[in-house]
Amino acid sequence: MRIIALLFVAFTFSATAQTASDFTVTDIDGNSRNLFSELDGDNIVVLKFFTNWCSICNNTASDVVAIYNDHQTAGDPVVLWALDRDQNETNADATTYRNNHSIPFPVIGEAYTVAQQFGVLYQPEYYIIRPDRSYVIENSYGAMEAALQEALTTISTGVNELSAGDDYLIGNNTISWNSTNNHRAILKIFDLSGRTVSDYNLLGGETAELNLPNGVYIFSILVEGRTVVSGKITVVSLF
Repeated sequence: MRIIALLFVAFTFSATAQTASDFTVTDIDGNSRNLFSELDGDNIVVLKFFTNWCSICNNTASDVVAIYNDHQTAGDPVVLWALDRDQNETNADATTYRNNHSIPFPVIGEAYTVAQQFGVLYQPEYYIIRPDRSYVIENSYGAMEAALQEALTTISTGVNELSAGDDYLIGNNTISWNSTNNHRAILKIFDLSGRTVSDYNLLGGETAELNLPNGVYIFSILVEGRTVVSGKITVVSLF
């Protein structure tokens, strides 16, 4: 008989956080963008540094767009900017990049000075900046999404909207959403590349049977479009 043990541990990811300094830029549509203004709005800001000639930047652009759209649909406080780090490229190059990939978030051309400010050496690189100005660096969209999920656990928006009767419970390969106010929750399960493994709609008192194979996963619970809790799940088979 195989016994599945589901272990819940604190979610810690990525390298040691650093502290961001402020900057203001103008995007290719002429709009002024200020980092600290976005952070002061309790948003997480993701800076994606790219170049128009970078094959990885082009090949993964649709994946980044999909991640951004998912967070916008969920109502998560996520802001994403794409910044062209090549000092030899112009706003025209950045516009070509946006148009080629139908990018819905702000694109900033001629951002070499910002790249220097952050010490960017390669592309793509992703800087995930929390409202407290701390940030971590990732070099793949999957790792960026995992770090972003972790950062969302530090945002209080949504958590404060819950009453004392709203809670979750992790069991043996299950997660239950307990609500005394008939809240509807969405439970999302991701692998460590940031790919969605499965999702569930939960009403108060319902339990999701996860049926996960062995491995490490990230889960997020959303209520009223807000991520209210996120963590890491390790599933291990014991014989």
